[in-house]
Amino acid sequence: MSWAIVVDSSCNLRGWKPTAPGTTFVSVPLTIHVGSTEYVDDEHLDVSELNRAVAQESAASSSSCPSVGVWAEEFRRADNVIAITISANLSGSYEAACTARNIVLDEYTREHAGVITGKNIFILNSRATGGKMELIVEKLDAYLRDNNPSFDEVVAYLQALDEASTVLFSLSRYDNLVKNGRMPKLAGSIASKLNIRMLGCASQEGTIKIVGPTRGEKKMYKKVVDCMAADGFNEGLVYIDHVDNESAADDLKNAICARWPHATVHIIPCGGLCSYYAEESGLIIGYEWMGASSH
Repeated sequence: MSWAIVVDSSCNLRGWKPTAPGTTFVSVPLTIHVGSTEYVDDEHLDVSELNRAVAQESAASSSSCPSVGVWAEEFRRADNVIAITISANLSGSYEAACTARNIVLDEYTREHAGVITGKNIFILNSRATGGKMELIVEKLDAYLRDNNPSFDEVVAYLQALDEASTVLFSLSRYDNLVKNGRMPKLAGSIASKLNIRMLGCASQEGTIKIVGPTRGEKKMYKKVVDCMAADGFNEGLVYIDHVDNESAADDLKNAICARWPHATVHIIPCGGLCSYYAEESGLIIGYEWMGASSH
């Protein structure tokens, strides 16, 4: 039976290839609207151009999720489909994917005389974005590759992994988060005026919760490491996504590996949607505490 891993483009993997046999991976793009221009968040997007356009545009910009039709098209391509979306409290992507799931399963039932056996679709609301989604994709691929699991076993694994992983945001600019209601206006205003880097995390509901300010890069790295330790991180998998800030991502990786020498840390650039919200020099850190060997 074939498997498909489908994400929206708030997951920053571009051109990634699964290692599990019979498995495909696809990213369905969100769209960023800047003035009268639409930027499709796919592998062809010039993220630097997008960031320049956002900085120069005085009017509020916005983003929109993939359509129901786009999700449905991808859901038809495999027997077993796992979709992972940005937090339902940050975007309509999860809701659109759920609607597409119902449409595709109804189609399948009609085409197979009322029998639904053979077609499975599960949609995971990541309650996050960026690094947590990438981590889930990589761990899911390894689980499929190493275990030949049933669909129900995959769903149970994903739900456990979702509960045992999270994301941190280290941000120095907050304009787009505040304008689009993703961050409290007062918190963003104070942080901007004080010119401080703010550390945030994903709440249980999938919103952005402020952890506190960090003055200086080294103090920020220490606070990230302390947060990871408090969550129970123990040499598992980490993704660090950055907005044109690879040097800080490298330094943070070194701080993580100094504390946990056997941690696996990947650094990748943010795509369009995450760059839009994390803004200049932002970092998004996804990590798990199930353990590196829990496939």
